[in-house]
Amino acid sequence: MNKILIVAALSAFGTAHAAQCNVSDVRITSVAQYSDASPTATLSTITASDFSTDAAACAGAFIGNDGFYPQINLGYSGDGLLNGGTQVASGNVLFPNGAFISEQYPAQDLKGDGTADDPGWIMLGKYEADKLGEWVFSPSSLGIFDDIVLSTFFSATRDGSGKGTWEFTPDATAAARAAKALGNNWFDQFAVVFKAGNGFAVYDFTPDLFGASAPLASDPIMNWYGTYDVSKTLTGGGGNAAGLSHISLWARDPSSMPDTNIPTTNVPEPTSLALLGLGLVGLLASRKRPA
Repeated sequence: MNKILIVAALSAFGTAHAAQCNVSDVRITSVAQYSDASPTATLSTITASDFSTDAAACAGAFIGNDGFYPQINLGYSGDGLLNGGTQVASGNVLFPNGAFISEQYPAQDLKGDGTADDPGWIMLGKYEADKLGEWVFSPSSLGIFDDIVLSTFFSATRDGSGKGTWEFTPDATAAARAAKALGNNWFDQFAVVFKAGNGFAVYDFTPDLFGASAPLASDPIMNWYGTYDVSKTLTGGGGNAAGLSHISLWARDPSSMPDTNIPTTNVPEPTSLALLGLGLVGLLASRKRPA
């Protein structure tokens, strides 16, 4: 896996935090895979006991929160911070062309408007303390569908100083559920966003480590387990018990085929997006894409 460190320029918009991320901040230490895509599939570890790898890339740290979060949440350009949307805290675009977009992972024409400018990033949910102080993962809706991502998709431990473990654990039939919104592909990247203190950093992972650069919905789903230490990047080295405020989980839809049932106008920024609301209901049908 190529190690690509994306360093935020300290002079760019004044949005970079004092420290910069390192790909070794967040690591994968184990990978498991289901035997098939059925509800009765079994999960087996597919890595050696001493396996460990850094994130493929990282960005940040940036000052402020990692909002805004997607409103339509189908990977469209401008809809959400990783898709080139404007950060609420600063009013700046931190990822003008989308986060971690490259020749291998290019932008796409998801809206079918003739322009391949959609980064494809979908926010799966957010892990944070609820009103009772219990840390839980709150799933996001994909388009109009709120039954694709489950609360069991992500969990983490925390030691109070910006260190801990994390698990990205979609169930065996998640891709089949996602097909009604995303078509016949499964995610070809996922990103974990850590927010602590007054900053956040984004860490990218690519399944091509196992030869699956564009997994299909019919492929057995992988689960990912790892460690993180963002104490130097986000909490000045020492950290504190309240330092880690939340972790956001994103994944990238690798489709290059448009969804012909979604309006093709450009996605507006947060003020206009708030007016869309229930207007999305009934507009979304299954993306029809070749496997």
